[in-house]
Amino acid sequence: MDRRFKLLADAGVRNMDGYNRYVEKQNAKDPSTVLQTMPYLVVVIDELADLMMTSSVSGDVENAIVRIAQLGRAAGIHMIVATQRPSVDIITGLIKANVPSRMAFAVSSGVDSRTILDQNGAEKLLGRGDMLLHQLEQVVHNVYKVPLSRMRMSRI
Repeated sequence: MDRRFKLLADAGVRNMDGYNRYVEKQNAKDPSTVLQTMPYLVVVIDELADLMMTSSVSGDVENAIVRIAQLGRAAGIHMIVATQRPSVDIITGLIKANVPSRMAFAVSSGVDSRTILDQNGAEKLLGRGDMLLHQLEQVVHNVYKVPLSRMRMSRI
């Protein structure tokens, strides 16, 4: 991420879109210039609880997640963080404060729902693809995922 921010600063732009436009203009101006656009990156953490509980430095894990959440968007880095144990030890207040969108599938209790979404509701879901989505505007939306077969997923 630091390298990406250095490239943004050197190009005099504020975000990935600006950088990639800058690269395209520079390459069009001077064909001998071989600047490369930067791809967007997605950091996937499949089980946050495992990472937080097994790490001897869970504070470092939390700080890294928060830093990416705070600064990553401008550098074209986004995160998907998942856990099956939504406790306050795992989804800390600092992480929640810096992750603008949160999604909850069916959970076992209202406490788990409040840990994820700051309100009850996920404990009442059916567990058949329905979920609650919490975004910046603090309104929780009921969303449904479309089931995909393995064959269909492999085509995608």
